[in-house]
Amino acid sequence: ESYRKIKVLYPQAGWVEHEPEDIWQSVVESLQEISAKVPMAKVAAIGITNQRETVLFWEKKTGRPVTNAISWQCRRSEDICYEWRKAGFEDEVREKTGAPGLDAYFSATKIAWLFRENNELREKAESGEVICGTIDTWLIWNLTAGNSHVTDSSNAVRTILYNFVEKKWDDSLLKKMGIPKKILPNVLPSNGQFGEAVSPASVFAGKPVPIRACLGDQQAALFGHACFSSEVAKCTFGTCLNLGINTGSTIVKSRNGLNPTVAWNIDGEFTYKVEGGVYVAGSLFEWLVTHLGLADSVSGLVEEAKKVKSSEGVYFVPAFVGLGAPHWDMTARGTIAGMSFAHNKGHIARAAVEAVAFQTYDVLRAMEGDMGIWPETLRVDGGVAKDDFVMQILADITGCKIERPVSLDLTTLGAAYMAGLGIGIWLDLDEVASLRQVDRIFIPRLTDSERSILVDKWNRAVERAKNWNNK
Repeated sequence: ESYRKIKVLYPQAGWVEHEPEDIWQSVVESLQEISAKVPMAKVAAIGITNQRETVLFWEKKTGRPVTNAISWQCRRSEDICYEWRKAGFEDEVREKTGAPGLDAYFSATKIAWLFRENNELREKAESGEVICGTIDTWLIWNLTAGNSHVTDSSNAVRTILYNFVEKKWDDSLLKKMGIPKKILPNVLPSNGQFGEAVSPASVFAGKPVPIRACLGDQQAALFGHACFSSEVAKCTFGTCLNLGINTGSTIVKSRNGLNPTVAWNIDGEFTYKVEGGVYVAGSLFEWLVTHLGLADSVSGLVEEAKKVKSSEGVYFVPAFVGLGAPHWDMTARGTIAGMSFAHNKGHIARAAVEAVAFQTYDVLRAMEGDMGIWPETLRVDGGVAKDDFVMQILADITGCKIERPVSLDLTTLGAAYMAGLGIGIWLDLDEVASLRQVDRIFIPRLTDSERSILVDKWNRAVERAKNWNNK
């Protein structure tokens, strides 16, 4: 195991970027650290997983990046979303890609913004001098020394340029958004042959390793949790929060702000999912520590939350970059409601912890509206899931049994399982499911009436956060 942090750039309010070379160098350093312990000669295959909607451009000949990677969190393309809504093709985007609407979250809006701001980039794209991709495509391009410009279906659909019904890049949407198809990667099955890793040479010298899996991070977590039916759901708690449920071969059309999307594509057979992505989860805790100084660390913040028996009516809506599922309000902003002189930092810390649980509840409620399902069990992963106190509050507010696995890095496991499936280490999904190991289960303690009172006030706080920057 090897881990590296990457720099996050905030050029101005609402903008979020990464340096492409910093992303690649973090992978190089991790590979070098791993290869010092496990020679590449012993590695049968590589699996890739990534944050999905982040996108960048690079030169086709040299591989030199010509833009920074525009993060999935970045809101700079909001005005383009408004324009496209007025142009009248938001319903077409919903029907063809499963997106709940036009939102700055999705890659196509960021590509269009880059073209609008940089005519030279647009001209080079039209001539084929530059190409683009999400982070999986960028990493595979570098690992294969520029021999593979590819992605998989689970990542392609997150651009809102890929038609998940017809299973191809959509010519109509490409034309309306002004994006040439030639700049986009080839789309392969999630267990496809993505090329051979040969770079950096210091790691792969004399022993290229096949890349046999590519999955968006949330799809990889769903796969790693072995959520192979709609009986259980998973929720990943990292920077953001993402709750997903497997819908098999059925595309469930959401009426409640959720996102039907591709779960994975194995040998051309598509499995779909419904998910709800919330923009702020663990990043709220980090912000309270680094920007407000409520504690010296995230664990210290949780200790502050433990000092009070409840939030005493304080509700924290962390809409720092708008609200994602199921509200989809780009104009919403963060709000703390219910404060009085009687409250202290413990109440704010507890309200922050509860905010993660309430946002999960909102997605579950939308899922129930779409599918008539409120999962009895919620399988969790991600850094936030480490804390017992946070997970118990999650169980109390959602009313779900919370099941925490031994390993919390389910995105990595899911990509590894898919790669192993691709080369025959595991023969089928049953074998993958048998690998699951549970660490602890958290049982809800609140009554339905107690939960209802809390949720009602949360709903009131959310309404106050909406339409803050309405245009």
